[in-house]
Amino acid sequence: MTLPKKIFDRKTNLQFKNTLITGPKRVGKTFLVFNFLKNFKGKYKYIDFSDYKEKNFDFSDVDLVIFDNFDFSAPIPPITTFIITNENINIEGFEKIELNGLDFEEFFAFENGANINQIFDKFLRLGNFPRIFNEEYFKDEYLKETFELLPYNKKILAFFFSHIGEKFTLYQIYQILKKEMKISKDSFYKEVNNLIKNRVIFELNKFNSPKSPKKFYSYNFAFKNILTNKKNIQYTFENIIFLEMNKKNIFYKDTLTFYLPEEERGILVLPFANEEVVEEKLKKVTDVKKIDVITISNEFEVDNKNFEVEVIPFARWTFAE
Repeated sequence: MTLPKKIFDRKTNLQFKNTLITGPKRVGKTFLVFNFLKNFKGKYKYIDFSDYKEKNFDFSDVDLVIFDNFDFSAPIPPITTFIITNENINIEGFEKIELNGLDFEEFFAFENGANINQIFDKFLRLGNFPRIFNEEYFKDEYLKETFELLPYNKKILAFFFSHIGEKFTLYQIYQILKKEMKISKDSFYKEVNNLIKNRVIFELNKFNSPKSPKKFYSYNFAFKNILTNKKNIQYTFENIIFLEMNKKNIFYKDTLTFYLPEEERGILVLPFANEEVVEEKLKKVTDVKKIDVITISNEFEVDNKNFEVEVIPFARWTFAE
C-alpha cells in the first residue's frame, strides 16, 4: 500500500496498541491510520475487507495489522491491530476512537495560512471531509458520490440532511415520508436508530422535555447543498456549531439555540446579528449565567444586568473552545 502524498495531522492521534476506529464514511478514519504509518518504523499489513481481491492472512512477519472496513469474516490476529469500521461497535481489548469530520480549527490548519474569512467560506460550502485536500474534483461530485455510498435508505437520509436544524418528532417525519415511499413504522424507526447509533445524524432534545420535537443535525452539513435548493445559512451555521460542541451535554430551548446546563451557559446562533436583534432575543432568556452570541463575523458589546453576554465571531469562538 502506497501512502498518499498529503497527510495532515489531526487532533486525534493513534498509539501502537489495539485500536478500534469508528465513524461514518469519509470522516478520515483510514487517513488517521496513514498519519500513524508515515512515522511507523515496523512492518505492517493492510487489508481492506471491501476489496474483492484474495486476502492473505499470514501475519508471521509483521508488527501491525490494519483491517479496514472490517466485517468480522476473519479472526482478529494476536498481534497489535487497528480495526476501521463505519459501525459504532465495541471490541473487547480494543481502545475505541469515535472519529468525526474536521472541526474548523483542523480545517483552518490544513489550509495553511490563507485568509480566515476565505477559509470559513470554503468550510461552509464544502463541508468537513478531510479528503477534500486530496481530491481535485471534490465539491458537489464528491458529496454526491459519498451520499450514494452511505448504506442507508436514501429517502430517509435525504430528509434528515435537507432539514438540519429544524424541529420534528420522529412520528411527524414518518408521516411525511410514508406519502413518498413504502415503509413500515418499525423499519423507519430501525433505520433512524442506526443513523443515530452510527453518528450519521445527531438528535438534540429540548431541555427537560424529551417528548418535544427534536432538532436533527448531519455529520457533514454540506450534504444539504446537493439535496435541496432551499439554502438556509441559519441552520447550516447551527449544524457547524453543534459539531464543534456535540461531545458536551447539550440541549435546546425555545429561547436558546443550544443550552449547556452544567455550565449554565446558553448559545444563540445568529449569523448576521446586529445589536437590535440580539437585545430582543435576550429579553426572553432566563436561567443562565452566560450567553455566547455566535455570528459569522460581527462583534460588538452588549450590556445586560441579568447575565454575561459575549457577541463573538465564529472563528474566534471556536479557537477559544
